[in-house]
Amino acid sequence: MNWSDVAEKVGQAAPMLGGLLGGPAGAGVGRLIAGALGVEDDPAAVEAALRADSDAALKLRALENDMEKARMAADTERQLIINETMRIEAQQDHWFRSGWRPALGWMFTATLGALGFAMAWTVINDPTVVGDPEFSGMLVWLFVTMGAALGINVKKRSDDKAAERGEKAGGFMDFIQRK
Repeated sequence: MNWSDVAEKVGQAAPMLGGLLGGPAGAGVGRLIAGALGVEDDPAAVEAALRADSDAALKLRALENDMEKARMAADTERQLIINETMRIEAQQDHWFRSGWRPALGWMFTATLGALGFAMAWTVINDPTVVGDPEFSGMLVWLFVTMGAALGINVKKRSDDKAAERGEKAGGFMDFIQRK
């Protein structure tokens, strides 16, 4: 018996653990589950505990909640580190240290603009090129990329304006729920 054999049964009580148990991290997750259930690090022992212990589902849910809390804490810590790094970069006196992100953004914009002009020039000179699937795919990619970049910028600018007014910036679901 291996860990993927008990993944479905574990997943009934704790879906995230069941999914992880059936994946490449199965042995490590199985060890955590066995520890939470107080049994030997073995799929058969875990399966037996699931059948015998009436509190096994509660123990698995508690383990899953603890893992989610740890993941959220790690995500928060990582975001704080990123934010602090960006603050330090922005405070640098030398443009070479503080300006690389804006420079990359402007290079991205210039590259997309040049690609757009080149594609327009190509269509003007040879309109049949639009029928080429590779060219059409590049054209779609160009518009999707530019639209995504524009959407991110518009969202960020809207959040900045809301912050200036002392409001909390919200996402799409917040907007829907207000209506």
